[in-house]
Amino acid sequence: MKNFLKKINQTNKTHIMKNKKSLLKKLIFTFAFLGTISFSQNKVNASESPVCPDPSTTTITSIADRGDATSFYALTSGGFCKGTPDSYGVTVYKMGFCTKNPANPTGSSVLAGSAPDYSTCTWGYENSAGEIASFAAGGSIDLSEAYSSDPAPGTYPYAAMLISKDFKIKGKFGPVGGKTYYSTTTFQTSSTDISDYATSDAPLNTFGGPGSCTAYTEGEVVTDGTISAYLIDSSGTMLVNDSSLSECSGQEKLLGIMNMSSDLIISDTTTGLKMLFTVTNNGMSVVTNESGTDIFVDSGPFSVKFETF
Repeated sequence: MKNFLKKINQTNKTHIMKNKKSLLKKLIFTFAFLGTISFSQNKVNASESPVCPDPSTTTITSIADRGDATSFYALTSGGFCKGTPDSYGVTVYKMGFCTKNPANPTGSSVLAGSAPDYSTCTWGYENSAGEIASFAAGGSIDLSEAYSSDPAPGTYPYAAMLISKDFKIKGKFGPVGGKTYYSTTTFQTSSTDISDYATSDAPLNTFGGPGSCTAYTEGEVVTDGTISAYLIDSSGTMLVNDSSLSECSGQEKLLGIMNMSSDLIISDTTTGLKMLFTVTNNGMSVVTNESGTDIFVDSGPFSVKFETF
């Protein structure tokens, strides 16, 4: 696929037009992942969270010492900020486009307790077993053509992605008080020893933080649109909010819906589609623990932009 795309890019316009008819049945998906695909269970509203201070230009003297105006806690107004991960992994089941939000078709009532209504959706990738997508920040990856197909021509305000609720994330932050904090194999636990630097499994158990089951979040403002997300169980049913639980249970997948700022138009002359995931200063959450003795990384929201050719 990559060689094919490279060949297309090096071919002159006349050649492309000459072969366009033969390409109509083979829509190529190049997934250019610029970081991570996920949502943070620590704080879901990206607009409330500042971008992390740049330690190369800002001196951060402590994690959360009281009275320290240049502590991580003080500079981030609460010990939470948005950063960029070094690597990320997720299992992908479906990707496609919809004329309505399948989880909230009317825009006023979430179908919690029921299966999403996919009747207005067309899928460009569909794999019931899932496919692991693992990549480095700024890298790219192609999902298998065997599970890809041409989305139906149309005008689509929504992009839909069904992915795993567990993510694999690797990131670091620092120096803070002269130390850099690296993710380890244990989620929400960091190390200041670079030899411990590793990818951790980041489960998504609630969108509202610890203390309750918040099974979905809607209208999170990101670049190029808004993101909504819904936890899905093994039967394909959307979970319901439950304040009596400390976190949600039974979730296996995450349905992510992006309401794009500009509708995506797919026509009979569309020969390819590039998806650009933007997570710079947004895709990784950097968080201090409650006691202010550690800094760890978690997932963060993403935005996606599509280009057709």
